[in-house]
Amino acid sequence: MTGLLSACQPPTATENSEKVNSSIIISEDSVTMAPEYILSIKTLRYQPSLGLQGIIEPIKQARLSAAQDLHIEEVLVTNGQWVEKGAPLLIVQRPTVGDSVIVENDNDNDQSPQKTENSLSEPVTNPASNKRIDDSKQINDQIVQDDLTPVTLIDTEQLITIRASFAGRVDNLYVGTTQNVKAHEPLMRLSDDTALRFIATLPIQAKSQLSVGQTVNFTAAGQIDTFTGQVSKLTVNRPSNQLLVDVHVVKNDVSRGKLPLNTAVSGRVDYGQIEVGTIVPAHGIHDVDLTELQKPPYKPSSPLTANVWTIKQDQRLTRQSVEVIEYDPSTKQYLIAGISNDSLICLADLPLESAGKKVVIL
Repeated sequence: MTGLLSACQPPTATENSEKVNSSIIISEDSVTMAPEYILSIKTLRYQPSLGLQGIIEPIKQARLSAAQDLHIEEVLVTNGQWVEKGAPLLIVQRPTVGDSVIVENDNDNDQSPQKTENSLSEPVTNPASNKRIDDSKQINDQIVQDDLTPVTLIDTEQLITIRASFAGRVDNLYVGTTQNVKAHEPLMRLSDDTALRFIATLPIQAKSQLSVGQTVNFTAAGQIDTFTGQVSKLTVNRPSNQLLVDVHVVKNDVSRGKLPLNTAVSGRVDYGQIEVGTIVPAHGIHDVDLTELQKPPYKPSSPLTANVWTIKQDQRLTRQSVEVIEYDPSTKQYLIAGISNDSLICLADLPLESAGKKVVIL
């Protein structure tokens, strides 16, 4: 930088001053301004991180729906009841004869690596003959991995018992005893609320910065505790061009019993090496809404890009794209990344046509 600009760099106090109002003169090839508009580079080291937000939900959950018209002979559980794997849930009767699917199991965890098995049938009593039907001979039941269980019926009076395919809690019961349901209507939802997770959405470009096993520290709405999670899966959603980050909650004394389902959570995951950013006041950052950063944790939930006017070695203005890293409420300054140490920062809010023009100091 030439002696003119170096000599006109403002004192340190200017970095914390309010927006200056000195006149700026813009000509065809130059921009003339007071020295208060010029800010020297002040750096600060920081750890890069990404914000993750989501809603607490069970890792394993399934919604049972009728694959065809059914009659609910008996409901064997209550809403909120915990059931073990294999426990009977419903006794249903199908009004037609033939090979067909009795229950559809819509796994709500589209991103979960686990597949829930579907319902089982057990031998029950035929109400017409009062004789026990041996399902090993007359019912060909299977458990398949596409979340559907085909059941073959021999007798129209056959009753089928739907059993839990995993241990969990009945958190939504949609049917009652003696009720008739139409095909595809929901029967109940079963979820294991002892193992929790949340799924965050990030730009697809963040995939290279994340890996399975990374630690995520997060907080929950309305709570002061800090919880710990771990990245368990990264899924690229091509239609939306986004990255889905599956975070499993670590079971410990802090999390046990303190994270109700459907609680909003917000956390961060560190990545990469320590980097160096530049401290800038708000009026030196353009084309961005900084409101989100003015409350804890004072960091953006997703990468926040902005523009800053810089003055290069040739004394000419450049509109530089930067990333806003965080806000310091004690100094009311922002930390940004993307500015080289051989530049000066221009705090003036200039028109786009100023790019490339030479800076002249009054």
